[in-house]
Amino acid sequence: MNILYRPKLSDGKLVRLSWPIAMFRLTHIVCWPLEDDAPRWAYYFDRFCWFLAFIVFVLTNDAELRYLRFNMQNLDELLNGVPTYLVLIEAHIRGFTLGYRKNKFKNLLRKFYAAIYVDERQHPSFHKKIQPRFWPLYVFSSMYVATLTNFIVTPIALLLTRGSRELTFKMIPLFEYRSFPIYLPCLLSNIWVGFLVVSLFSAEPNILGLVVLHLHSRYLIMNENLRKKTENLLKNPSNTEIARRFRKIVVETINENKRLNIFAQEIQDEFSFRIFILFSFAAMCLCAVASKVYTNPLGSFAYIFWMFGKIQELMIIGDLGSTIIATTDEVSTMYYNSNWEFVIARSSDSCENVRLMKLLTMAIALNRKPFYLTGLNFFTVSLNTVIKILQGAGSYFTCLISFR
Repeated sequence: MNILYRPKLSDGKLVRLSWPIAMFRLTHIVCWPLEDDAPRWAYYFDRFCWFLAFIVFVLTNDAELRYLRFNMQNLDELLNGVPTYLVLIEAHIRGFTLGYRKNKFKNLLRKFYAAIYVDERQHPSFHKKIQPRFWPLYVFSSMYVATLTNFIVTPIALLLTRGSRELTFKMIPLFEYRSFPIYLPCLLSNIWVGFLVVSLFSAEPNILGLVVLHLHSRYLIMNENLRKKTENLLKNPSNTEIARRFRKIVVETINENKRLNIFAQEIQDEFSFRIFILFSFAAMCLCAVASKVYTNPLGSFAYIFWMFGKIQELMIIGDLGSTIIATTDEVSTMYYNSNWEFVIARSSDSCENVRLMKLLTMAIALNRKPFYLTGLNFFTVSLNTVIKILQGAGSYFTCLISFR
């Protein structure tokens, strides 16, 4: 019996998840939903883990903040703790927000795989076309995993080689933790927090990329279906009720268009707040990490992986936003270029022609504005926005280096 939710296609076939999403499902019980028929004890265990993780995050945040306050006068030591503290705060907000509303997240995934996902068996060419765009997602996820590995290996290596009992993150707990019975739970809790952070940061952009790229393909399939149906209609030499038959094709396209637009809005509702948090922290995180790498490049391999992973993550999310803007911006043009003028020329039913023209005018008007993925409507997710964030991070970095 499966306890953790496993997505299925419309025909009941289990979905093969990419490795970042599969890792997220298996390691992040805080955010990943349960199956509808999961036993009652699983629900209570899920809530217990959510509460326990929340407490561990709060204690870790407090210990890291204490380290920052203790080293407020030492900029180099301060920079050792700022990057992980900012990442932890961001993960705390994003992760527990998603964990609190994980059932809505499950409903989005269920609807996506049932009605939006482009199955390779049905549309092999469209499915194949988007596959290369997932590779950059896997690359930056690998960089995050490499960062976590470095953070985990370092204290374990110090313990085994020197007997030094260091924690994974720069922090000063409320209590003395050097005795081994206390040190071991503290180290394990740090490792658990690291897994929760990295699995969330790796999987969420992968899920966003998955739904956006398949939605993008659905818009292209809708365009192709309209074009093929119109071509078949015009190839038919009969002009009998040609306008009515074409209007029926347009109505079917509008219904599909409406379905896709509704799902696009559901993506916005699900990811908008967490995208806002991600982009809001991005400039500060990149500035802090770049400063740490600048001051001690040989001792900052983990931060180098994280910095390049974060930059690539932002670029990918910006590209996804630009993709869905460009795709939906062409929908109104799709209706205008549907060869309706040839249908009108061959139709002798003036009333039906008028109804067809009104329908096309309405369809063009309803799609005159493209869909924008936003962060709480404060900014539009696009490559231009990401470039501005990177420019801001560069400015903060220059200012911080000048203080040194």
